[in-house]
Amino acid sequence: MEPGLDAVHARYAPVDVRVSEILENVRRDCRELAPESRNEGNERQVEEFIARLRAEFGERVVIERQRLSAWAVRTTRWNYLFTVPGERDDRIVLVAHYDTWRGPGADDNTTGEEILKQYLLADLRAARRPALTHTYFMAGSEECGLVGLTSQILLALGLQAANLALTQQDWLYGAIAVALAPLAGYRFGVSGSREYVKTLTPEQLRRIRGVVSVDSVGEGRLYIPRGTLGADFLHVLIPFGDYDSINDLLEEGAHLHGIKYNNYLAGGTTDHVSFLEVNNGLWVRLRESFRRLAARLARRPYTAPLRIPATALVAMVPGKASPIVFGGKIHTPRDTPDRVYAAPLRETLLILDYFFHRLEGGDRVGEPRHLDEFHYARLYRTSAGHFLALKDAVEPNRRNVNGVYRVTATVEGKRAVARVQAMVEWGVETRLRDQIAETCARLGLTWERERVDELEVIGDDARLHFARRLTPLERLAKAAHRVIAALQGVVRRGIFLTFFALAWLLAQLFGWALDVAFNLSTPFALWVAAHTTLTLVVVVLVEIAILLYMMARRIPTWIDNGYRHENRADNLGSLKRVRASGGQNGLQLDAQTHRGE
Repeated sequence: MEPGLDAVHARYAPVDVRVSEILENVRRDCRELAPESRNEGNERQVEEFIARLRAEFGERVVIERQRLSAWAVRTTRWNYLFTVPGERDDRIVLVAHYDTWRGPGADDNTTGEEILKQYLLADLRAARRPALTHTYFMAGSEECGLVGLTSQILLALGLQAANLALTQQDWLYGAIAVALAPLAGYRFGVSGSREYVKTLTPEQLRRIRGVVSVDSVGEGRLYIPRGTLGADFLHVLIPFGDYDSINDLLEEGAHLHGIKYNNYLAGGTTDHVSFLEVNNGLWVRLRESFRRLAARLARRPYTAPLRIPATALVAMVPGKASPIVFGGKIHTPRDTPDRVYAAPLRETLLILDYFFHRLEGGDRVGEPRHLDEFHYARLYRTSAGHFLALKDAVEPNRRNVNGVYRVTATVEGKRAVARVQAMVEWGVETRLRDQIAETCARLGLTWERERVDELEVIGDDARLHFARRLTPLERLAKAAHRVIAALQGVVRRGIFLTFFALAWLLAQLFGWALDVAFNLSTPFALWVAAHTTLTLVVVVLVEIAILLYMMARRIPTWIDNGYRHENRADNLGSLKRVRASGGQNGLQLDAQTHRGE
């Protein structure tokens, strides 16, 4: 694997040198940014960077300034686009917002801004043009709320008002809920990038091969979001899905470098959302559902509308982004250079190097694992012979890498012997079944699982044994993990409905608790009756605080653990690595594998 990774990073300076340069630039930029005029200061710094580019590289880079409309401006007034023409017109877009909010913005988002500049300068200093056109987009006016704290509070207030209107049949609460309804369509964020996307023609949109937004990657574990909330409440109703073609590339890069990452972020998001919104509104989805149904009934092919593959790289740690949690720094004066760290910057660069390399047609790393590094197996019979699917499942980041091998297999009853010929593909699917389905679909093959309980795998330098010994308790655990993972998927897809149900449940619980308290204590009931306004405000504030905590912390964490449950269920259903002892049929659990789980 090492030579393949060396080729990925060869076009850039050593990663530790780049990290040191970014840290120094972050310190310099924050030092020069006057706190009394940060928006103007951010724009001035970009203009100074443009002057430097013009002096050093002349017309080799196409520079565009886009003035934002007055309705879009909340912080900075301009979008800046730097385009390096490639051998082809298809393009890669790397975006980072350059505005800050209530602080120097060392992490949010000078880190993303400096990473973007670094890749741009690397392109301009390279001996040849890139394979694809590269657009580096410094987005203005991103820091305007998104679906963050302010909008979450408004959402919680609206949910509580609607619940009170329903439970108490009170028209006053109903009127409040209706009054808050227009906020559902109000955009709280990504103003600059949204303004840019609106200027692109359908042909220009079709040319975009992938978009990655880099935002706040200076502290915490990296997130590669598989689900994204929109920048208004209407889009929160049905969150945006992921695009495997892009997310898989970023995840592959993380796996190859042993980088830990998560997949689900709650609340605020960043500029990639503006690209995900293309042909992805609620009305478009409804229209396309009817078109898809009509095409199926008429037995004619259905062509999906253009969608832009976009995702983000964000680093997060508990409390970092929330002012209501002790330790929060984003959007506060505490977002300073001393809280920007080398490790997540290094991880971001390694993943982006791989992203550019692969999207431009670079060779994929051939075999990311040796044969004896895999710990779970499934054998499949395809229309082109037998395929063996293997999973390591003991990654440092607790996420698996799979290998699919072409094998010659001999199956006798519930036992099989497979001799490895060559690796067909590798990937990062959670389930081995999904990995095989993806591989066979690409190759145009049909497939079926071989139901064996013992498997011997013979390679050039390894002989592995796998077996299945599921106890009734393990079968129950497998089913439980599947159910929990399915529920987590439902919550992920219907996050807004989950929040509404939670608000309704809280209202019911508090109502029940007050009824019990009134029955147990007449003086308390009389006191509440005499101080109705005070008690109502206190109850609503407590409910909102609980709702916000669940929305911002507990529910997202629970959703992100869906991977763990799906992976454990798949491992229980697969053949587990064992060691051979006491004769050919004497198989024992591999102690190393057992510890790895």
